[in-house]
Amino acid sequence: MLQRMRRFVVLACLVAGCGFSSKGANGDAGPTGDDDAMAGDDASPPTGSTCGNSNVEPGEDCDDPLDPACIQCHFACGNGVVDLPASENCDTGIASGAGACPTACDDSDACTTDTLSGTGCAAKCEFAAITAAADGDGCCPAGANANTDSDCAAACGNSIVEAGEVCDTGIASGAGACPTTCDDGMSCTTNNLMNMGTCQAACVFTPITTNTPGDGCCRSGATAAQDSDCAGCGNGVVEAGLGETCDTGIANGAGSCPTTCASDGNACTNDIVVNTGTCQAACTHQPITAAANGDGCCPTGANANTDTDCQPVCGNTVKEGTEQCDDGNMNNTDACSNTCTTNVVPTAFRFDDTLKLVDPHAFTTVFGFCVDITSNLNDAIKTAVDTDGSDADSYLDLSPVAVFTPLGQTSATSPLGVYFANCPTATSCMADPTATPTILTATNQSSGTCLSPVAGSTRASYNPTANSPAGSTASPCFSSNTATVVNISLGGVPIKLYNARVGAVYSGSPATKLINGSLYGFLLESDANATVLPNSLPSQVAGKKLSAILAGGTGNCKGGTSSDKDTAVIGGNTVSGWWMYLNFAAPTTAWSP
Repeated sequence: MLQRMRRFVVLACLVAGCGFSSKGANGDAGPTGDDDAMAGDDASPPTGSTCGNSNVEPGEDCDDPLDPACIQCHFACGNGVVDLPASENCDTGIASGAGACPTACDDSDACTTDTLSGTGCAAKCEFAAITAAADGDGCCPAGANANTDSDCAAACGNSIVEAGEVCDTGIASGAGACPTTCDDGMSCTTNNLMNMGTCQAACVFTPITTNTPGDGCCRSGATAAQDSDCAGCGNGVVEAGLGETCDTGIANGAGSCPTTCASDGNACTNDIVVNTGTCQAACTHQPITAAANGDGCCPTGANANTDTDCQPVCGNTVKEGTEQCDDGNMNNTDACSNTCTTNVVPTAFRFDDTLKLVDPHAFTTVFGFCVDITSNLNDAIKTAVDTDGSDADSYLDLSPVAVFTPLGQTSATSPLGVYFANCPTATSCMADPTATPTILTATNQSSGTCLSPVAGSTRASYNPTANSPAGSTASPCFSSNTATVVNISLGGVPIKLYNARVGAVYSGSPATKLINGSLYGFLLESDANATVLPNSLPSQVAGKKLSAILAGGTGNCKGGTSSDKDTAVIGGNTVSGWWMYLNFAAPTTAWSP
């Protein structure tokens, strides 16, 4: 009899046009959908009760023949089957393997943030790329190097002299280029190129210590009898034809051989005598290549963080001294200015079409049945988020946008504005000059839960449940302070929320998306009584008061223990109404203030 009644209701809806979508409370087949998706044929009803009489009796979790989430008077979430694919990513009744709900996420990639998104049967893992350099997170993102991120290894050939390198083979010439030949011009030293072809290539000049006739060197103490290169050395005449640069026989003045060298005025050279005691003695000024505190030299490849003799240099990609940033480019309008000070650049996140009301649910009577129409409201919300409707104003109809100025997800706090913006596309938004944003402060956490529902204000049987964003070191979360009032529109229904808060988890570094988001606030019963549902909604609810579709409201088909009504303290007074919870995710969007 009950099965025939359900089929009659479905047929009647198809003929008369109930005005509902083909989705039920959780986004799946509902009043106009497949009969098998309704209070079902594939499970045994509880014993000792009458399943299908719309009364929740002992042994039943639910009793709503038109609710696809209620299968033979038990909730679909937890039944061990992923049977509502539009809203179930998994099922809590599956212990392990395919279809089991994750409790933690790890893709073994240090360059992603691993975050558990959603709750219950809506849980899933999200992996967002880390693109910002940060010491100690185990990731060397694209564009970073050993000078900007301690997690990066020096990469020989990347045209950057990094810690542990004396040059880089990717630099063709000039400072930081690796030598390919060596010659100090001195006859009494050997010229050796060490580690050729590597980023440790260096010239080494070694004094000649043996007598080798014909090599042009007369080493210190040698005589013409020992080495033909010494012929004439010490006779008081500089004989260039014999390779002499001075003569030890000249006591001082022109032609005398140096014993000390005057400074060349360059702190980054060592001023030394080579070939001491010979007629090839000369002063040389050899470059200093290794960083050493206190020698007055800042050698190539060093910076103020590795050598105290170096001054901070804006534009070298290394944040030094009092610099607030150093991105190495000459774009003065990005997050880092050309003077290495931080520009306050806003980062905006637009709520996408996952935005949905999760608590309380909405109900109305259809052919004598009290039907959960929450999914229909959420369908209207999705349509408003995704399309420009009848107003044809070139803007998507519903665009909540969270704007951080600046983002600062690793800071203790960050300025946050919640806008209902003008967005011609999902990836381009601007402030609506006719709407006043809600200005808040986001407080960040790298562990623990940032935002939880008000105790006792949610119904555990609703799936999905209200999000409770929680953070980790890789994926911190935030929560806002309390806003006195936030005005929103859900599927064309204007709603004023008191004591509103918003929170979410940052996905990516810097974040490219907010996930596990929760926006909640308190709807006064008096406001719900005064709000008339617009004609754009299905005919079964259009023209009704908002309170009439909320469980516990005047004229609502749900009553008694099924009431979702709450109380809150507003302005020092305890008032009745409903705590309303919306889950959301929000990817980044271009933003114009």
